[in-house]
Amino acid sequence: MLRTKGLTKKYRTKVAIDHIHLDVNQGDIFGLIGPKGAGKTTFFNIITGISRPTSGTFTMMNMSSLKKVRHHIGVLPEYTDLYEGLTAIEHIVYLSKINGTRQKISYYEELLEFVGLHRYHQEKVGVFTSGMKKRLGMAQAIAHRPEFILLDEPFTDIDSDSILHIQRVIETLKYEGKTVFLTADRPRFTNTICTKTAFISEGKLVTPRNHPERKTIMSSNIRATFKHAWIDDEVKPVLTQYLQSVGTDLVISDDETSLLIRSEAQVPSIIRAFVKCKVDLYQVTAQDAMMSS
Repeated sequence: MLRTKGLTKKYRTKVAIDHIHLDVNQGDIFGLIGPKGAGKTTFFNIITGISRPTSGTFTMMNMSSLKKVRHHIGVLPEYTDLYEGLTAIEHIVYLSKINGTRQKISYYEELLEFVGLHRYHQEKVGVFTSGMKKRLGMAQAIAHRPEFILLDEPFTDIDSDSILHIQRVIETLKYEGKTVFLTADRPRFTNTICTKTAFISEGKLVTPRNHPERKTIMSSNIRATFKHAWIDDEVKPVLTQYLQSVGTDLVISDDETSLLIRSEAQVPSIIRAFVKCKVDLYQVTAQDAMMSS
């Protein structure tokens, strides 16, 4: 679906990406992982036609021209321009009209339900949170049923509920046989959904052992423990998936859940996830835990 050979982008004396070779095959959920400034968005902008490489080549769906495949791909940039005066439904209708892929309104309503926005489909986008806007952007990216979906930082600066929704959307796309390429600054958002990953640092692909985020993951040293009421079987899979995405060494029992996290700053978002799943919390503790790297 995507082949890059020696893809390089230079800005005067700065090398943004340096001879990147990547292969994304049909059916892959491929994650390009790296910290901010690593070169992920530069790479994404090149393969989506926003920017041109200084050297190197790439093909998408065995074609070197993006014009020939644009109806077969869906794109979610890191920052999506939205019209605050339009509703969610109006956004999708407008974009589909421009692309020549307009569908029935009932289909768009189903699509917004798919990304968790069905209760807000007539709301003006101006009142949306950043997570809701990201979900709307996701809906727009897949509205024309593309075969290959490209997502730049889909988990950045959004709430835990939106993270869960987008993860579930990507999981569903995987089961439907779609191909997804995404970027993320931390593997914790992608560990449960990606079938393949590559790590980038300072514009170069690196091995996981040398990747800056690797040290962060292996050095998690806070054990967060949540005493709670019974978790309903309907919400347990959703809550479990979220907890696995934000921490490691997850242990869940009838009345207590614990996991290793990197920072106490993660605790409030985990509490919100319990509340969202309507699970009463009785006690929360966070203690240092020794963990070998």
